[in-house]
Amino acid sequence: METKEFEFKGLAMNGFVALFVELVIIALSVWGMVAFGKGQIGTPILSVLGLLLACILPIGFRKLEPNEAMVMLFFGNYRGTFTKTGFHWVNFLMTSKKVSLRARNLNPDNIKVNDKTGNPIMIGQILVWRLKDTYKAMFEIDSQTMASGGSGTAPVAVSSRMRAFESFIQVQSDRCRIARGGGHVCLRRE
Repeated sequence: METKEFEFKGLAMNGFVALFVELVIIALSVWGMVAFGKGQIGTPILSVLGLLLACILPIGFRKLEPNEAMVMLFFGNYRGTFTKTGFHWVNFLMTSKKVSLRARNLNPDNIKVNDKTGNPIMIGQILVWRLKDTYKAMFEIDSQTMASGGSGTAPVAVSSRMRAFESFIQVQSDRCRIARGGGHVCLRRE
């Protein structure tokens, strides 16, 4: 089974360092404007550009909790999966979609089937699952449309996306239980 997932290798730095740099940019820009207002030599163009940059840079701040991942996109192109926990700054032109890598339980209702001789058999299962390949989860399952209720254009929260994955797993596990007639679940172990 081939995976298309790879680690994000783009521009990423510690979020606290980036926050300090942004505060320095703001302070220097304000100082330049004040110095220009007092008639001292100052460059108002650089000060205005610094304040503009200070308004744009916060877009790149990201927070990632343990057992979460962000699928990084650059204008719709997959650029890797970011898994480093903590507070980070990434290129502000990158779009990120969070997914949970935590283990989840699925306890579907029991189903009743008949064996070859017509005897009723109750089939039940408890399925423990977790995402392994974020690329396949994000781009090979239509979780975006399932989570948004059909439109697929609105931003989707992590919890809604994970509920969509749970729904996908539910349908797959029910299909496998019915096809096998009990006993074994046809989901592959990784």
